[in-house]
Amino acid sequence: MTDHHYLVEMTFAPFTSLLSPQEVITFSERFVLPTLEACQKMKDAGRIVAGGTALAAVGFTFIARANSPQELEDMMAGLPLWARAQTRVVPLGTFESRAATVRQRLGAAKARPQETVPTSLLN
Repeated sequence: MTDHHYLVEMTFAPFTSLLSPQEVITFSERFVLPTLEACQKMKDAGRIVAGGTALAAVGFTFIARANSPQELEDMMAGLPLWARAQTRVVPLGTFESRAATVRQRLGAAKARPQETVPTSLLN
């Protein structure tokens, strides 16, 4: 199977009320630290290619490597903060693939006879 790369952005809505110090401790121990540790393990295993925490914001942005959308879904669902996150995923293509597509379209455009615009459309 071929690996695919995905841009993953996980953001978190602010809490509707201020958390007590104990709630901050509990949230950090149960969700934040385990998520950061899981992301580091995925990075060490090559499943996260690059990225990290979003600076000056609450969230994570990274490039994930997965064999399929389902594998990516499983990776994300395994993160403790996943259920609380707003997650945006952008499948990424390769530069090589896009260049091949452009070359193909360019060749097809050059092979077509020049199209002319009716003069009635110019007025």
